[in-house]
Amino acid sequence: MAEENQGLMAGVEAEVKEEEIQDEGMATANPSDVVEGEDIEGVEYERPDNFPKKFWDDKEGPDIEKMVDSYNSLEKKLSEGRPKAPEEYDLTPLENIDPEDPLVVEYTAWAKENGISQESFISLAMKLVDVGYQSEQEAKLNTDNERKLLGENANEIIQSNINWGKGLVSKGIFTEQDYSELEVLGGTAGGQRLMQKLRQMQGEKEIPVVAIAGNQLDKEELFARVADPRYQTDPAFRRQTEKMFEENVPN
Repeated sequence: MAEENQGLMAGVEAEVKEEEIQDEGMATANPSDVVEGEDIEGVEYERPDNFPKKFWDDKEGPDIEKMVDSYNSLEKKLSEGRPKAPEEYDLTPLENIDPEDPLVVEYTAWAKENGISQESFISLAMKLVDVGYQSEQEAKLNTDNERKLLGENANEIIQSNINWGKGLVSKGIFTEQDYSELEVLGGTAGGQRLMQKLRQMQGEKEIPVVAIAGNQLDKEELFARVADPRYQTDPAFRRQTEKMFEENVPN
């Protein structure tokens, strides 16, 4: 069978396509022909608003090398200036400090973790001690004031209420937790007086009672004083009780 005649154009078209391909290849730049560092003429650089001026060149654009050098220098300075914690802190300057105290242990661990120097460690610790001392003095002052409100028999009243509370614990009526709450209640003169009232409700007779400044005794407290053995044996106590009746019981 005779081959089909493709015509004269067939070969020409194929030749033209091949030439187009060659032309396209010639138009593509060869990377090896590009000269590194060669300036591109006519290109203008515009610095972004948030880009530091000191790392920008109007002709060259961003100066990456200068930026890296600056960063490394800053990192070195920060590293050198960072405080270093000692292996063990010297607590000698802190008088009467127990190294095993949980607060001291926590503070020491925090200081090591944050690289606190020995000097800064002692400086901050001294301030904390001063704050604690002031709080302790304020608490002591408040306690003294509450004690004064109970009058001259304050110690007797407090000890009597302590014995009462401990007695309830020993009898199994109160738990140790209950007694802890009772101690909180007894931290003020008003709380001590309330415990006395509770004892009177239980039918106790010999309960030391003293008027609290700014408050009036109720009838139960007054009659508790009459039932106190001192009312019979102590003339001063009896006169004081009678005076309280006159001042607190309306005519």
